[in-house]
Amino acid sequence: MTIQYYAQQLEAINYKSLWLGQNVMEKIDGISAHTAFIRPIPELHSIAEIIGHLTALHIDVINKLKVHFNLQLVYQPDHWRSNEELKTIGWKQLKEDYEKSILSILVLIGDKEDSLLEKTYTEGHYKIVNPFEFAIEGVIHHTLYHLGQLGITIKLLIRKELHLS
Repeated sequence: MTIQYYAQQLEAINYKSLWLGQNVMEKIDGISAHTAFIRPIPELHSIAEIIGHLTALHIDVINKLKVHFNLQLVYQPDHWRSNEELKTIGWKQLKEDYEKSILSILVLIGDKEDSLLEKTYTEGHYKIVNPFEFAIEGVIHHTLYHLGQLGITIKLLIRKELHLS
């Protein structure tokens, strides 16, 4: 695959028309601040927790790319922050941070040569060396996984609201 292919996939999953249904931004558009922090059942994450987690994953990849290009790192939040912590940030800001993280990856890889995919980084505490293709492709796979999770969570929340009415 080419780096442009990966950039197009990341952009499509978040902004474009998908054969599998809504993209991430469509999926979370219209979700109220109240609804975003509700866990439909205790064992599932809220919409805000999932978006916060995806943002943290994106920031992790952004930092790996920035280290490679000798750029200043971005603050790295925990991968799974609690609803209470996320509420202090606010739903609007969480969505903005998510979108900024996607756009940052797209900017960082958008004009790069395919050879970047073969260059490597070291996974900090694991001391494992991976090619950047692994991280970039991983963001796409992980986002698709959580896009499905968002769909299930939203359906459960709608069903819960219908039963309460």
